Amino acid sequence: MGSITEAIGKRTAELSHDGRDVAITLAVCLFLATLTTGLRFWLSRRRRPLFSMPESMTLASLVLLAHYLTAFLQLLFYSYAVATYLILTIGHGGYPTSQTQSWRLTFTLKCVYYLRLAYATGLGLVKCSILIALFRSLAASSKAARHAILVIMAVCISWSLGATLISLLNCRPLSYNWNLQHSEGHCINRNAAFMAVSIIDVVTNAAILILPLPRIIRTKITRPEKLVMISLLILGLFVVAITAVRTVTIARTDFSAINDHGKMISIWTTVEWTVALMIANSPVLWPLLDWLAPFHSMENAPVDTNMTTSEQFDYVIVGGGTAGCVLASRLKQYNSSLSILLIEAGPDASNHPLVPDGSKATQLLGSELDWTYETVPQIHLSDRVLSNHAGKALGGSTTINSGGWMRGAKEDYDLWASLVGDSRWSYQGLLPYFRKLEHHFDPSADPEVHGFDGPIKTETVSSTGRRYPLRQLVQEAWNSIGVTYNPDINSGSPYGLAEVVENRENGMRQMSSSIYLLDVEIMTKTLVKRVLVEERGSQKVAIGVVLEDKDESQIMARQEVIIAAGAYRTPQLMMLSGIGPAEELRAHGIDVVLDLPDVGRHFADHVAVSQWWQLKHPENGLAIGSPAFTDPAFFRGNPIDFVALDSVPLDGFRQALAKDDPNCNPDEHPLITSQRVHVEIFAVYVAHNAQDPSIAVDGTHITTGVSCMLPTSRGSIKLADRDARSAPRIDPNYCATEADRYVLREGLRRLREVLCDTPAGQEMIVSETVEEKYLPLGPDTDDEAIDDLIRRRAATLYHPTGGACMGKVVDSDLRVKGIEGLRVVDASVIPTPLSTHIQACVYALAEQAADIISGVCRV
Repeated sequence: MGSITEAIGKRTAELSHDGRDVAITLAVCLFLATLTTGLRFWLSRRRRPLFSMPESMTLASLVLLAHYLTAFLQLLFYSYAVATYLILTIGHGGYPTSQTQSWRLTFTLKCVYYLRLAYATGLGLVKCSILIALFRSLAASSKAARHAILVIMAVCISWSLGATLISLLNCRPLSYNWNLQHSEGHCINRNAAFMAVSIIDVVTNAAILILPLPRIIRTKITRPEKLVMISLLILGLFVVAITAVRTVTIARTDFSAINDHGKMISIWTTVEWTVALMIANSPVLWPLLDWLAPFHSMENAPVDTNMTTSEQFDYVIVGGGTAGCVLASRLKQYNSSLSILLIEAGPDASNHPLVPDGSKATQLLGSELDWTYETVPQIHLSDRVLSNHAGKALGGSTTINSGGWMRGAKEDYDLWASLVGDSRWSYQGLLPYFRKLEHHFDPSADPEVHGFDGPIKTETVSSTGRRYPLRQLVQEAWNSIGVTYNPDINSGSPYGLAEVVENRENGMRQMSSSIYLLDVEIMTKTLVKRVLVEERGSQKVAIGVVLEDKDESQIMARQEVIIAAGAYRTPQLMMLSGIGPAEELRAHGIDVVLDLPDVGRHFADHVAVSQWWQLKHPENGLAIGSPAFTDPAFFRGNPIDFVALDSVPLDGFRQALAKDDPNCNPDEHPLITSQRVHVEIFAVYVAHNAQDPSIAVDGTHITTGVSCMLPTSRGSIKLADRDARSAPRIDPNYCATEADRYVLREGLRRLREVLCDTPAGQEMIVSETVEEKYLPLGPDTDDEAIDDLIRRRAATLYHPTGGACMGKVVDSDLRVKGIEGLRVVDASVIPTPLSTHIQACVYALAEQAADIISGVCRV
């Protein structure tokens, strides 16, 4: 009896020791799985960008967590079963001594069996999810890639089914899996099936780890980042190699002795699964590694700026902003064999704490993600110097803008097409690209007008559940003066009162660098000094760019250099490259490559006049700053309901146009001959950017804006010096024409009428709040007093266009006139002002540019 007791004690001690090791391993892995899942959901809830990771990775984390909980239950049940079996069987012929004890053992083993089935199924789901996510992120959306995804899905599902079938068919009858006293039970030799399933297991794990390697090797990222990434993958491959050895060892082991290897089998299996998933889902861990390396996307990782001077690409795109990201993504998608370099002067902003939340847009102005340009003194605005913001980051102004999503009026685009003699730039010509871009918020909308599967999600005040308290009164006030509701501002006919549309997803920002897969080489924090142009006989050909670094590194373009640096920087870069007005270039000591007088000319921008209005009942929580303005939905977008878009009285407008140009026939002016949106008027439920510091953001005031949407004033972009690091000399020449001032005056008068003369307006507003020594606008305020208000208050709406106008600087294929291999793709090519917030137009322009360029790509 002593020997039996000693045997029981010895075996129990062995199992206890092994069980402790396995339990510790499982506990650590469970903690890591829980951490991964928790971070994933926390970041997802805060809408932090996660390497553009598909949401299938969230499912993978969830399933893995459930997977480990199942494993813990298995361990508990199995430990209980072994202990029961040992204590009851040693010395009793190998079987329990009572029916109750037998039932307990059978029930416990049955639980273990079903948990194993759930375990195998969960692992199959995890691997399927990971592999699909990896293939979607690493492969272009081609037919071959889609087939590859289906094959991988089939492999993973087969693996899961195979593991399940082995569990089901291992012992006959099925109950023999948990009832070892079954008189006729037997189990088959599992080695062959075990080997087959294990091989698939090892191969899929290896695929998870190997697939990202080419991307990491090809992408030139900072050394600490590359070291961390490759170290993780090597660790994973080491674990997979050990697993392969373990698999062969188990397959050669006699089943009767399998328990002797149970500890290492359990530990290595657990570690293998954990490492594989943690690496595949590693983006959620990057916030913990910020001390070592910046947070970057594997898709959007910036390359090392210390590139060799002999580096060559098919296309070099200068400017990783709105247009640049779209263009790079589409060109690569259309032809995966192309080598493309995207150069951006700013950083990758995906980890910036203020970027994801669209409501934080105003806090980004003046930040490190903003060029923070200043104009020259504006002589028609009391010589004021105005701040003109533009995004300085991968994604450009989509990283800092307010997200307005408006196409504009059909007539604007038709005029554009008429000016350049190319119908592709008409409204109908661009409509397919507007649809291609769009994931429209209303699935019942007309599919001839809107798109529903594009990368850019749109939403309105209503679709996000924002019901601002002043909504009904604002609508009633406008309706009472004859401005009626327009249900679709993006139909090509935006006239009337319409809900504001934003390219947000539940209030969160969508950057062009995130919503377009950037499977290209990227350089961030890299400024281009000039474009290299070579003379080949009678032709001038752009062959590359020179970087603004100590070595003046050169990067060559085999096919084209494409400038997408934005309306401010593109004209500057062209002039720094010797392409522009000869007189301007010589004044700064720049050799003239091509005298192109219109570079930097025809610059236009929207100017708006702000006013602040004291609310009648601020205690009702009507504006930001009020303690009662607390509904979380209010902050899922800009605090605004409507925008009013309308024309001005044409008689006065004709007189203004004639005053600006006595030789013109106003009746033939394009701003007269068809219905046009001359003015935009809006109310924002916050005392926004008040120039009067006495107006606090306390919920007592709202802000209104009146904007001249089709300005006739034209400004310029010139060089401040020959240094690419300097800001250009920006002169928008705001309000230089009587026509622009007339539009603003009429808009201000109409707004005053809405807020002060209508019953709904009087219910909202006490009065206009103005600076000391000035009077609020009244029904009899004369033109000079309103012009004085314009001079004091007018500021930009940040919609710059022109400077490299189509038809003058570039042709309708966006090729720079007189230079082969050089194009411009950004807002600087827009030849006429558009009565819209230009973001949507720039996206559509870049989409069409990608089609134009891909049609002539030399493969």
